[in-house]
Amino acid sequence: MKKVSFSVSLILVFFCFSLSSIAEIAVKDVKGREMSIKVLGYTKSTGEVKMSRSDGQVFVVNLNVFDTESQGKIIAAAPPERARLAISVSAGKRRERKGDSSYMKNQTVTAKAKVENESRKINFSKGKGTVILVARQTARFANRDEDYGKILLKQQFNIDVEAGREFEYECKPLVTSYDSDKDSSNVGGWMYYGYVFIVQNEDGTIASATTSIGNLQKTVEEVPEASRKLLALSEGAVVQKNLSAR
Repeated sequence: MKKVSFSVSLILVFFCFSLSSIAEIAVKDVKGREMSIKVLGYTKSTGEVKMSRSDGQVFVVNLNVFDTESQGKIIAAAPPERARLAISVSAGKRRERKGDSSYMKNQTVTAKAKVENESRKINFSKGKGTVILVARQTARFANRDEDYGKILLKQQFNIDVEAGREFEYECKPLVTSYDSDKDSSNVGGWMYYGYVFIVQNEDGTIASATTSIGNLQKTVEEVPEASRKLLALSEGAVVQKNLSAR
């Protein structure tokens, strides 16, 4: 099967590279303190400014912490305002005995993706959603070296959702099987492990991303390049449980 790799360190290199393409501007806060920042986003309705400092740290602050002149600079430097999205996936799991076996189970997994457009005036149009469902090898109970994962499903769909509305998409159900005994007798199989949900803007940039896989959550939600790497995964790919190379 195809194996796909990426490393967190490489993702962070790409993230830093993407920030380097944004011009710095010199601003002052209301107390007259000077600083150089890169404006990553500005939301007019809330006054929130997403920015990075020269040390690479990213912050979200209100526009009113800056003096009047700096406020104008920030608004002018901000990229076009995007719709504010809240995304989630609800996954259902049902298992049943496989044939006459007392330990082998069939597991049916269903998933519904949801996108809420929390913006009051900005529609989200011509977007694309990608849901990735991941399984984990149960042979790990018999052999720790067998602790890896597999991409069970990769499903993509178009998204159009008006301001203040919701969008839902039900993925096709999938059935997998695995040994349910958590001991040295486990012969293996694929048990559902978690999901990744990525939403892209019309131009292909990452609008939002989330995952239920704990050790990936912070990276996926905060580093757009991590989502780009995950989008390159193919259905059926065998990976580590954190989706890095096996």
